[in-house]
Amino acid sequence: MTKWMIVAGVVLWASAAGAAEQPRFAPPAAWVKPLPIPDLAPGSDGVITQLLLHDNQARMAPDGVEIYDETAFKILAPQGQSRLATIPFNWSPDTETLTIHRVQIIRDGKAIDLLDGGKALTILRRETNLEHSMLDGRLTASLQPQGLQVGDIVNIATTRERHDPVLKGHSEAVYAVRHQGVAGRIRLRAIWADGKPIRWRITDGLPTPVLTHRGNQTELVVDQSNVTAAQPPRNAPGRFREVGQLELSQFQTWAEVSSIMAPLYAKAAAVTPGSPLAIELEKIRKASPDPKARTEAALRLVQDQVHYVFLGMNFGGYIPADAEVTWQRRFGDCKGKTALLLALLHGLGIEAQAAMVSTAFGDGLASRLPMLGVFDHVFVRAVVGGKTYWLDGTRTGDRSLDDIPLPDFRWVLPVQSAAAQLERVEPSPLQKPHFESLKLIDNSAGYDAPAKVRAEQTFRGDSSTAWRTGLRSLSRTEAERRLREYWRTQIYWVEPREVSFKDDEQHSVLTLTMDGEGKVDWTPNADILDFDIGDSSLGFTTSFKREPGPNADAPFSVPYPSYSVRTVKITLPDKGAGFRLLNARDVDSTLAGRRYQRHARLIGGVVTMSAQEQSLASEFPNAEASTAAVALRALNAHDIVVRGPRRPLSALIDDDIPEHPVNAAGFSHRAVGYLMRYDYDRAIADFSTAARLEPNNGQHLYNRGGARLRNRDDAGAMVDFNAALRLDPKNSLAYQARAELLARRGDKAQAWRDFGQAIKLSPGDTKVIRRRAAAYAAAGLYAESVRDLDTLIEQAARTDARMKLLNERCWVRAAWGQELNKALADCNAALALEPGAAAILDSRAFVQLRSGQYKLAIQDYDAALSQAPDQASSLYGRGLAKLHEGRRSDGEADIASARMANPDIDAEFARYGIADELP
Repeated sequence: MTKWMIVAGVVLWASAAGAAEQPRFAPPAAWVKPLPIPDLAPGSDGVITQLLLHDNQARMAPDGVEIYDETAFKILAPQGQSRLATIPFNWSPDTETLTIHRVQIIRDGKAIDLLDGGKALTILRRETNLEHSMLDGRLTASLQPQGLQVGDIVNIATTRERHDPVLKGHSEAVYAVRHQGVAGRIRLRAIWADGKPIRWRITDGLPTPVLTHRGNQTELVVDQSNVTAAQPPRNAPGRFREVGQLELSQFQTWAEVSSIMAPLYAKAAAVTPGSPLAIELEKIRKASPDPKARTEAALRLVQDQVHYVFLGMNFGGYIPADAEVTWQRRFGDCKGKTALLLALLHGLGIEAQAAMVSTAFGDGLASRLPMLGVFDHVFVRAVVGGKTYWLDGTRTGDRSLDDIPLPDFRWVLPVQSAAAQLERVEPSPLQKPHFESLKLIDNSAGYDAPAKVRAEQTFRGDSSTAWRTGLRSLSRTEAERRLREYWRTQIYWVEPREVSFKDDEQHSVLTLTMDGEGKVDWTPNADILDFDIGDSSLGFTTSFKREPGPNADAPFSVPYPSYSVRTVKITLPDKGAGFRLLNARDVDSTLAGRRYQRHARLIGGVVTMSAQEQSLASEFPNAEASTAAVALRALNAHDIVVRGPRRPLSALIDDDIPEHPVNAAGFSHRAVGYLMRYDYDRAIADFSTAARLEPNNGQHLYNRGGARLRNRDDAGAMVDFNAALRLDPKNSLAYQARAELLARRGDKAQAWRDFGQAIKLSPGDTKVIRRRAAAYAAAGLYAESVRDLDTLIEQAARTDARMKLLNERCWVRAAWGQELNKALADCNAALALEPGAAAILDSRAFVQLRSGQYKLAIQDYDAALSQAPDQASSLYGRGLAKLHEGRRSDGEADIASARMANPDIDAEFARYGIADELP
């Protein structure tokens, strides 16, 4: 339903005048006031192109809107030539007329025409979103500029006249300033006659417009130079993310918007007696007298027997197809499916009406000016037995009315002829878990004997539908193969023997089961064995810190509603004799809008652990963020651990390691064996003995320092590295180890000196510089890491080495969250050396994610995943981007796939401060 047009640095959607199958070529209209192209703006270092000018002007015409758009980009690096290799012009011929004024290169002050009277354009009709079941009928005219050079300015100017008869002459528009880096000049201008009662509104991040009135015309202007686009606060509710926007609307109330749509749905929902649809309606009527059963049957028919295809052509952007036409086609979009469902319900005597929602603006909708273009979805509100139900024909798998979740759109606009207003709709916290996990581990036969394992996972609601759809598309053999692969990712040390699933479609519940066996992942810790119950993990690691900017003190959003329960039962060897639980205190805490509960017991040789997480609200106040972050980190730091009894030393020693060393080499050898078993105390003791037997051998002290470092004894490690260097001032590795420790402490100056000394001792060894860059990045000293990568890139002679280093620097800058323009330039430069590389596309997508450019991030993640479908970072990043775009089910599916591929992916993104951005 929404009309979008994305152009360079400003996003503008509107409703306007005219329609044509071919673009026109003519000068701008007299109402347009052109601007000169400014010089290069400050802050262009490191970018490949810079936006010099973006001039958006809109004339609110009597029957729509005319939109003039001019952009000028300057190419600052060779990679910028490929970015502008194709210039597309998209328009909808049923509602728009496109006039192209100029496409030119400005070189050395001279203009070079690229249009050639339109001969250089190629015009295509293609469905760009066909893979998403979308038919929009848009036309594309593309131009490939020849001979672009660094230093060229590409200047493009067009006007679109748009007219949609549905709006009955109403005008509306939204300007959203979105660009990277510093733009030379951005102007937003709108004019309208006194006969047009235009209202306007700005959000944080834009200056107050200048309004003038001459004759019978009002002019509104926002004019800025050297502009850095306002960035929305991360992880904030939608109403706080609408920064840098200017809205204009002729609609005075939401009732006006609704009343325009009401007759369209009334017409579309009509049923002709004796028609095929009337016959289906009669079948439902005769099947049951119960209004609830009839409503469920009507919804099932619309969801199951009519395929979803978005129809955005021939005025289909707003007008629903007739119910009988949709039934005949057996496909339709949200409008057609809503009209069909209304026709059935009305015919059955069920109270029902259409309701429009915005999947993009969410809880921010009520603060916006009334306009039709904000709505991009419509569904049905039905009242059955005095209870309200929200029915969406585009969903799948809804069987029982009482199990259909309340939609999380926050605001709906009922479609009715009069007196409509926005209504608040928000789900309550879930009372049943949407996910339950049960693991039964029988390790009673002993540490080294295979354990018998039974595991179950139960999904409710939409996640069960996703599993159901996927499994039903496979043969039984292929489904079992996929389930085995899935369970291996869930419990990697278990080999599945039998897998199955149980499906309760009526109540939208699906349960996966697995029976298998494998050696429990007992981890050596000195002379004992530990088992970390990963399912006991609660909370997450985050800072909740934001960069300064508009709405930086906004609340933080919470994944809502959600509710998960994880249960583990372990039958221990020797009936649990000598075993105990670590970190087993009970937890019942409410933090950052979520309730965390956990308890664990060891009774009769059986460990039972249960952990629950339930979101209680959709957001929590900023004032609670700092305290919550500390508490969440503390909660996340302590999984429950099953600790076994002490074992004899002989159980730890391999045949090739001396059990009773007699010289320094033997003690050093045994120490390495202990290190491999995480027995740091004994490793340190053996390295100490080796150092006493050979007091002049600094290598023993260096090794002991490494063991102490792994044992989290930073002070002892520093003593050993210092002593090793006193004995052998040419030990490059000792300098590097000490430098890494200093970097972790934040002593940048001394770390720099130590790494410098290591470089002197290993001339030409770039591995030292790369180690320094990695150490700085791991310590969060991103500026220093980038500085080292600068040096390596300058010295890189081989193309493949330079490509990898550029990608690494791109990633470090993205992890840093600073110099994002330079990060983007690095990734683009790397892609120029190896086009289409999945790793580089993943890095660039991460930059776009950091920058809030979610659509661009999704495009890059799509490209990366086309080559590496199981790349966890790409799946996770794309999932986050989709969530920010309002595509909740798609986003959650990607994140679930990422966790299947890499169970630690949440922690990895948390280190960059990204995981807590889940909308």
